[in-house]
Amino acid sequence: MNQLPNILIVDDNEINLAYLEAITKKTEVNLIQALSGQEALDKTKGIELALAILDVMMPEMNGYELAIRLNEYRFDDKVPVIFLTANHVNEAEEFKGYSSGAVDYIFKPVSNQVLLSKVNVFLNLFEQKQTIIDNAKLLKASADELTRTNLALQKREEKLKQEQLFTKALLDSIPGIFYLYTYPELNMVTWNKQHETILGYTALEMKDRHFLEWHMPQTRKVLIKSLVDFIDKGQVSLETQMLTKDGRTIPFLLTAVKFESNGQHYLIGIGTDVTERNLAQQALQHSEATLTKAQQIAHLGNWELDDATHELLWSDETFRIFGFEPGSVNPTMELFLKSVLPDDAPELLKEIKYSWETSSPFSRDHRIVMPEGEVRFVHEQAEIIFNADGKPQKWVGTVQDITANKKAEEELKSSLEQLQQLSQYIEQVRENERIAISRELHDDLGQSLTAVKIDLGIIKHKVTDDDVVNKIIKVTALVGDTIKTVQRLTSQLRPEIIDDLGLEAAIEWYTKEFAQRTGIEATLDIDPGIIKFPEVSLIIFRILQESLTNIARHSRATKVDIELSLKKHLIDLKISDNGIGITEEQRNSRHAFGLISMKERAASLGGTFTIKSKNGDGTLITLVIPVDNR
Repeated sequence: MNQLPNILIVDDNEINLAYLEAITKKTEVNLIQALSGQEALDKTKGIELALAILDVMMPEMNGYELAIRLNEYRFDDKVPVIFLTANHVNEAEEFKGYSSGAVDYIFKPVSNQVLLSKVNVFLNLFEQKQTIIDNAKLLKASADELTRTNLALQKREEKLKQEQLFTKALLDSIPGIFYLYTYPELNMVTWNKQHETILGYTALEMKDRHFLEWHMPQTRKVLIKSLVDFIDKGQVSLETQMLTKDGRTIPFLLTAVKFESNGQHYLIGIGTDVTERNLAQQALQHSEATLTKAQQIAHLGNWELDDATHELLWSDETFRIFGFEPGSVNPTMELFLKSVLPDDAPELLKEIKYSWETSSPFSRDHRIVMPEGEVRFVHEQAEIIFNADGKPQKWVGTVQDITANKKAEEELKSSLEQLQQLSQYIEQVRENERIAISRELHDDLGQSLTAVKIDLGIIKHKVTDDDVVNKIIKVTALVGDTIKTVQRLTSQLRPEIIDDLGLEAAIEWYTKEFAQRTGIEATLDIDPGIIKFPEVSLIIFRILQESLTNIARHSRATKVDIELSLKKHLIDLKISDNGIGITEEQRNSRHAFGLISMKERAASLGGTFTIKSKNGDGTLITLVIPVDNR
C-alpha cells in the first residue's frame, strides 16, 4: 500500500466488481476488492478506509451486516458506506441502512458520473480529515515543543537560581571573608556573610564602602603601595590588621586578583583570619625552644638522612654531642663515620647495612671520638621512612650521649658483682657456721646425751625401787627422743647424706621426713645421676628445703609434687602444691627474705628462680641452673 486513500468495493458478482473497478480507477485511490463480506473484513483488517461501496444483497453476510462489522471496532475512525442496490428501498430498509453506517444509496444500474461525483466528495472529505489530522499533529508537536522550551527555560532559570544560591552558600561558607571591589575606585560591590559577622557591620553599612576604611591609618601607606604593585602584577597578597566596627583589630591575610566584566574592572579576593595561625606559630616557636632545651638536658639530638641526595641534617644538640658548635660544620656521613671510634666502626657499619637491607629499625650503642680526642658513648636509634611507592625516602633517627649512663652501669655492675660475691661469702660463712653447729651438736651434745643414756641404763640395773626404775625408764626415753632431735637438727644443718650418697638420696630422705612431720603428701620424680658437684647439690637442696618450709607454714596445701630433671644441659627443679597460692604483694615484699635468699642462691650459679601462683590454685616454684657453668 502507498499513501493513496483506500476504497473498499464489495459485490458477490465479479462483473459488477469489474465495472466498479473500471469506474473508480479514474480516481487516485488504492482499490480493495472483495466478493464476500468475510473476505472484505479479512482484507481491511487494520487498514484505514476512506470509503466503502457495498452491495446490499449478498449471500451469507449482506451489506448491512458488513457495514456494521466494518465499523464495529473503529470508534474514532468510522468508514463512510455507500450501499448499491437494484431494488427500491423502502423507509424501513433505508433506516436500517443508515443505522448500519450508510451515508448514501446508489441504485443499479450505476451511473458513472453519479458514482464518481459521490466518490470524489468522500475523497475530498477524507483529504480534509487527513489535513485536519496532520494539522492537529503539527499543532500538538508545536505545543509539545513549546512546552519543552518552557520547561527548558524553567530548568535554566531554576539552575541559574540554584547556582546563585550555591554561589551565595559557598561564599557564606568560606571561613574567611570574601570581597569584590570596583577598580580603581575600590568601592565595595559584593561580600559574604562572614565579612559582616567578623567585622560587625550591617549590609547597608557595607555597601559602597571604600577599601581603605577597613584599615588603620598607619597601615594605609603600605596598602596603597601594595595596590600599586597590583596594577603591574594583576594580583596581590598581604598580611595586615583590619578594623572591626567596635575598634578591635584582627590580623588577616588578604589575597586578590583583577578581572574585567562588561568593560568594568574589579578587584576580587578573600581574607583569612590568621589569629590562630599566629598563635600556633608562637606556640611552635615556644615548643621548638622547649624541645631544644629538653634535648640539651637529655643530651639527645635528632637527625635526618635523605636517601636520594645523601643530605644529612643535624639538630643543634646533635652538633654539640659530636663536639661542634651548631652550624659550625657541614654534617655529612663522612664526618659522622670519622667521629666513630675505629674499633666500633666495622660492627656499626654491619648493623646499618643489615637495617637498610631488611628495612628494620636500627638501634646500637657505640663510641665516638670528640675533636679534642675525648672518647664518649652514644646510643643511635633510627628508622627508614618510605614514600607512597614503598621506596626508602630517608633515615630519621636520634643520637644520645650516654657516657654518664655507661659509667653508672659499670659502677652498678661492679657493685652487683661485689654484692654477689658478698652474698656468696655470707652463704659460705652460713654453711660453715651450720657445719660447726652441726659438729658441736653431734660431737658434744650428741655424745653427752649418749653417755647420759648409758649411765641411766647402768643405774637402772643397780636400783631396786620400782618407782625410781620407772622414772629412770622415762628419763631414758626422753634422752632418746632428744638424741633423735639432735640428729634431725644435725642433718638439717648439714645433711652429710649429700656428701655420702648424693643429692638424690638427700632429697628422698628430706621429702620423706617432711611428709612424716607435716602430714602433707609428697610425690617425687628425679632423673638419676644429675649432680656431681657438692656446692651445686647443696644450693639445690637448700632451695628445696626453704620451699618446703614455706609450703608447710603458709600454703595450707595437702599435696606437693617435686620434679628434678636434666633438659638440654639445664637442671630443672619444679615444686608445685595445691594450696591457697601466694599473692603478687607477697612475692614482691621487701620482707620476703626466704624468696630473696633463694633468688640469690640461684643467681650465684648463673640460674633463675621464679615463683608463679593463682589465688586458690596453688603455687609453682621453678629453679633452672645451667650445667655448663659448673
